[in-house]
Amino acid sequence: MNIIYTNTITAEDFNRLYEAVGWGSSVPERVQTAIERTDFLIAACSDEKTIGMARVIQDGLQALIMDVIVIPEYQGQGIGKTMMGYVMEYLNELSRGGRLFVNLMSAEGKYGFYTQFGFKRRPYEKHGPGMKLWLDNRQGE
Repeated sequence: MNIIYTNTITAEDFNRLYEAVGWGSSVPERVQTAIERTDFLIAACSDEKTIGMARVIQDGLQALIMDVIVIPEYQGQGIGKTMMGYVMEYLNELSRGGRLFVNLMSAEGKYGFYTQFGFKRRPYEKHGPGMKLWLDNRQGE
C-alpha cells in the first residue's frame, strides 16, 4: 500500500473521517473555517482517498493536538504513528529556544499510543483530569 502524506484536506474529506470514527460531521462552512485556522495539518492518502489526518492549533505558548484519525480499516499499519511523527517534528521546531505546553485529548483506550511520544495520562502529580464542555446552539435541526 502506497501512502502519501500531504498538508491539505477538503471539508468533505474532513467530515468523512469524522464519520468513519463515529464523531459525526459538521456544517461544511464551519469545517472549512477550522481547516483554515489550523496551524499544522497532516493528512494520509491512499489511492487518492484521504484515510487519516492530524491537526495542531497553537498560540506560541501552548499547542493542542486535534483530530488524530485513521479510518478503522487502515488502523494498525503505522499511519497514525507516521502522522504523529510529523506533528512532533512541527511541535519540536515550534518550541525551539523556549518552552511549549502540548495538550491532547485521547480517545478511550488510545492512551498507550501517545505515551510513545512522551505524553503522560492525566491525572498525575499536580495535574488533574482534563475537562470539556459541548456547546450546541443549533436551531431547528
